[in-house]
Amino acid sequence: MFRYAQLNENNVVIAISDLTGEVTADNMILINDSDVKLGSTYDTDTEVFIPPTTPSIEPQPTVEEMQAQTLLNTEYLVSRSELGLGGN
Repeated sequence: MFRYAQLNENNVVIAISDLTGEVTADNMILINDSDVKLGSTYDTDTEVFIPPTTPSIEPQPTVEEMQAQTLLNTEYLVSRSELGLGGN
């Protein structure tokens, strides 16, 4: 069994294949390392796979948190209005 990482035009792994025979193609790299993941980048100079980086994802507020913030904003605006501190 031969395991290959298939690369796209940017040397990013787009598929990993277990084949019964050897393949000769510029975009197919024979791998022995099962740690190679989809999205890894193949460095052609060092012949090393660089793991994909995951973008940092900021947590999204829950519906309850958004509702609470809306209530606080509304209360703030009402209190400013009552004190005659309007927006302009």
